[in-house]
Amino acid sequence: MQAADLLFFPTDNRRALVRETAQRLAALNGDAANSYWRGAARELYGDLLARGQNEASARAEIGRFFDSVQVELCDIEMPSRSSVSA
Repeated sequence: MQAADLLFFPTDNRRALVRETAQRLAALNGDAANSYWRGAARELYGDLLARGQNEASARAEIGRFFDSVQVELCDIEMPSRSSVSA
């Protein structure tokens, strides 16, 4: 019998969670934003470990999630180029 690897749904593709996290971060500044982000990352990390993901994989997943949140923050903070008149 061969051991199987578990496949997890990538957190960076959980659009609702990415959007919610970015919206909350956009409303915060400084220490409050840092504190919120650390708490969100810690909670997500714990959830990933509880679901059976190993530590290295969970850390990488948090990194990809952070990247997706940053992209979403840019979309929130910057107006769409299509709405800017030429």
